[in-house]
Amino acid sequence: MKLYTLLIVLGLFTSPVWTKDSNEVKKNQTFVATHEWQEIPEGQGIPQGLHVRINLQTGKKEAKLLDETDDSSNDPLKVMHKDGALSVLPDDYDMVKEEEDEEGDSEAPEDYNGENGQPKKVKHLDEALKRIGIDYNPEEKLQNIKREFRSYEELKKTFEGMRKAFKSDGEIIVQLIEEFHNITKDSKDMEVRIKTQTQILESFNYLMSQYDNAQLFVEQGGLDQVILPTLVNQTHVGLKVEVMRVLGAMCQNNPKVQIKVYERNVGSHLTQILMSSTRTEELSTALYAFSSLLRKFPHAQQRILSTSGTQALVSVLGKEAELKIKAKAVTIISDIIVEKELVLSKSSADDDPLAAAQYAELSFPEWLEANSYCETMDGLVTTNLYEFLEAPDILEYFTNALENTKSFCSPLWSQSPQFRHVLLTLRNRYSQSEDEYRLDISKLLKILIDKLYPESIRHDEF
Repeated sequence: MKLYTLLIVLGLFTSPVWTKDSNEVKKNQTFVATHEWQEIPEGQGIPQGLHVRINLQTGKKEAKLLDETDDSSNDPLKVMHKDGALSVLPDDYDMVKEEEDEEGDSEAPEDYNGENGQPKKVKHLDEALKRIGIDYNPEEKLQNIKREFRSYEELKKTFEGMRKAFKSDGEIIVQLIEEFHNITKDSKDMEVRIKTQTQILESFNYLMSQYDNAQLFVEQGGLDQVILPTLVNQTHVGLKVEVMRVLGAMCQNNPKVQIKVYERNVGSHLTQILMSSTRTEELSTALYAFSSLLRKFPHAQQRILSTSGTQALVSVLGKEAELKIKAKAVTIISDIIVEKELVLSKSSADDDPLAAAQYAELSFPEWLEANSYCETMDGLVTTNLYEFLEAPDILEYFTNALENTKSFCSPLWSQSPQFRHVLLTLRNRYSQSEDEYRLDISKLLKILIDKLYPESIRHDEF
């Protein structure tokens, strides 16, 4: 009985006790590193300063002590972390390193600081690049860079040569004027001469867009040596078109050039072209140059429009020409009338009394009536109904011109049934459109119709 009781007591003291989770124990255990690779248990913490890698065959993390001979500063594959721990790119690096060790190569991969400063190949890097289809050759790459890029001294010499070839716009203009004059006088080959002159005029057209260049062109004799000889004596239509483009560009918003051009009687030469020509391109550029010369220049408007200028503009409306050319002519007429009204308004007159006095002498509406402008517009509108239906942009120009000239043409237009019928038809058709632009034009037409025909219009007429 005593023996049995003693066994029971011993059994109580030797029974198993409850302990913490095994994983927690592992976490609290210290990893003892050696100079041999050891597997790091899952969740196990390790001290700082170890060499760590992932074994691709097992997928496990391994660690060991750093060898005293390791020089991480020269190893491009090693990275120092902020916390002082050292890690590497271990996968291919260690596999290649082990292969090299087996073949008797040096333990460490070659770095990029070889003899004579020449880069050495890092074998594992070449292997990795080849795996993704890149054939890396540093020596060939270096030679390509030397071929594609020049040294500072070479660039400096090239730049100095370019500086000697640089010319200002003024020097170019003087040179082009001289070349144009010489090719006109000396060239016997007609085709070569026309081609060269066309190229020079195209260059002038680009240069004349600058205010100062246009003035310099005039000062250097461009009007007498380039513009007038071509405009007056040249029979080649292409050259005349190009020279009128230059003329329009140089006169646009440039009062000093406008005065010089006016003094050389260029306006009368343009009016002759407008009255005699039937070519679309020639008429278009002549209208452009004519408009650039006259705009905001009341003295020129007075002298040119009082003689043959108004007749020339109205004659364009009666020509067998494209409707867009006629739209340019009516736009010039309309703009001159609006320009005069704006200047003669009270505020503008106070700002520039001299301009107001000059515009007051301008009897442009009377000159238009004397040259049958109202009758010409009546016939033009009534015979181009279908063209206006297909060209809303052109119809807008004509509608604005009709609005701005109705003050002296309404007695005639209001008594023309055909004129009224066309306006109503255009307004009706455009008002039924879903296009916003056409709807806006229909509103302009409605305003014009209400002013021309203030009496009640029956609904069926729409």
